[in-house]
Amino acid sequence: MQQDPNLDNVRLDIEAVGFTLDDDLKASVLDALTKLQRYYKGDVITADVYLKLEPNQRNNEKHVGIKYGVPGNDVFADDSGDDWYGLLNTVAAKLQRQLEKRFGNHTNDNRADLDEIDPASLA
Repeated sequence: MQQDPNLDNVRLDIEAVGFTLDDDLKASVLDALTKLQRYYKGDVITADVYLKLEPNQRNNEKHVGIKYGVPGNDVFADDSGDDWYGLLNTVAAKLQRQLEKRFGNHTNDNRADLDEIDPASLA
């Protein structure tokens, strides 16, 4: 497990199967996860990224899956293809749609207001 300062205490697990993860691909993964934080302002607990290269398939097929651990049911998206960066963008877009559908902008806008309420003032 790794921690990245841009991900605010999110437990990050990047698993690369069948190849060695290079710095450029790792930076792209971190960038995609950081961008997802725009769509959910609550607590993200974990981010599990699964990258797999299947050399026996056509054109060395690649598989990307991301599980984004949010309170309640986690959101998950995956895709297969032949370009790591395109797959990361596709999977991030799928996760974005799931986060928007589940939490919506109205939930995120009001969340900050609810967190600022002092419980003592309600008594």
